[in-house]
Amino acid sequence: MQSAPLPSNEADRLKALNHYNILDTDAEGAFDDLTALASYICGTPIALVSLVDTNRQWFKSKVGLGATETPREIAFCSHAILNPNELLVIPNAMEDDRFAGNPLVTSDPNIRFYAGAPLVTPEGFPIGTLCAIDTVPRHLTSEQLEALRTLGRQVISQMELRINYAKLKRAQLRQKQVEAKLRSSDEQIVNFLEGMSDAFFALDPQWRFTYVNYKAAQFLQREPEELFGKNFWEEYPDLVNSVFYKESHEAVSKQVGVTFDKYYHPLKVWLEVRAFPSHDGISVFFHDITKRKQMESALRKEQKKTDSLLLNILPEAIADRLKHEPGVIADKFEKATILFADLVNFTQISTTMSATKLVYLLNEIFSTFDQLTDKHGLEKIKTIGDAYMVVGGIPIERPDHAEAIAEMALDMLAAIQELNVKLDSNFDIRIGINSGPVVAGVIGTKKFIYDLWGNAVNTASRMESHGIPGSIQVSFYTYDLLRDKYEFEERGLIEIKGKGEMRTYFMTGRKTEGEMEIAGD
Repeated sequence: MQSAPLPSNEADRLKALNHYNILDTDAEGAFDDLTALASYICGTPIALVSLVDTNRQWFKSKVGLGATETPREIAFCSHAILNPNELLVIPNAMEDDRFAGNPLVTSDPNIRFYAGAPLVTPEGFPIGTLCAIDTVPRHLTSEQLEALRTLGRQVISQMELRINYAKLKRAQLRQKQVEAKLRSSDEQIVNFLEGMSDAFFALDPQWRFTYVNYKAAQFLQREPEELFGKNFWEEYPDLVNSVFYKESHEAVSKQVGVTFDKYYHPLKVWLEVRAFPSHDGISVFFHDITKRKQMESALRKEQKKTDSLLLNILPEAIADRLKHEPGVIADKFEKATILFADLVNFTQISTTMSATKLVYLLNEIFSTFDQLTDKHGLEKIKTIGDAYMVVGGIPIERPDHAEAIAEMALDMLAAIQELNVKLDSNFDIRIGINSGPVVAGVIGTKKFIYDLWGNAVNTASRMESHGIPGSIQVSFYTYDLLRDKYEFEERGLIEIKGKGEMRTYFMTGRKTEGEMEIAGD
């Protein structure tokens, strides 16, 4: 085992950590949600928000682990913070000299796999990690690693919001103190209002200025002496149709305090406005919250990125169900059509090219298939090596599921020919299709996936594996659904592994309108 050395900026790093005032605090839902999402996306039984202190790593949030902290010298996260701009991924700790003898590996919790995204402050100091841990060796997809990195940024954003929320609470407390002091002597009130960080002005029942502090004068871009006794709406007519006009009049008419946010165009800032009516008029406080709005906007963007990553893994309808109804997802669909496609001899071809070119070609081909999937409103299930699986009729049912898959298959054959010209290659594809009932759901405790089961799925796979390069082989069930609109050649009875003899057909193209009319008659 090798203990991690201290970062070169250790003193400043610890200062940055302590700035958040978060060590040894109670659990908080915002962090627990991010940790649970990391565990879910990465498919690991353990996930942690770990903060690396002077002599320990302390867990602000955890899934699947009972301990609240461990010594720093055995912490995987101590190694992760040494490279704050990179994820630390350990596929198998038993094969890594740094960790093979680590007590966390040789005994409970028996770590084998570790992936940690450094938590880096806006100033660039790594204070801990968001990490996913498993007890068996494994690898994550690039999408899962990017999701872990994105969630790590959200952890830091949440910590920043936590600080700002504390500041806001202190500001609100100070504001309450201001309201109490308004009932004390005039001299104390004036001194406080002039020294406060918030802008403040007061209006009488006729909406005339009776007081404007220094900060308010800056926002209103007028000297206080110029405003005293003047009607607010006459001096600032552009605000007559604004939310401030509506809210302030409602506050006065109902004699209730109001709070709202308003963008002030002249200074291009966001203001939090708080208005308190009384029999003497109305008192208005406003505070610059531009930075808070920017942070909220940034957090929303990060949330959209997280949602986008989830949609890369699951169908949109399934992802929405998981977010609103966590639990097992399993649905039966009586009518669906499944397509399997396989690149013929791709394994042999791949031995003649570099890894970079191999991945490039597969990406070009499967990206084209993905575009066709979207075009025809189908659902891609997965790719397995050089094989592609897509289904029609789930998770949203549609009566034309077989026709949509047929169009997809014909387009795939045409696309391969176009790609051969574009990529200067000589690929061929074998396609198999079958229709019937299936069960669909989300499975996996290590790496979840939306998948299909049932005899119809197995038959579709056999239609592909027993097919002919450059052809689309379909079962009788699919043929029966499509024969009025598409051309077929009967292949006859063939021996299908695990199925016995089956009658199959080759789909050769679309029928003309005249042919379809004759078929209809």
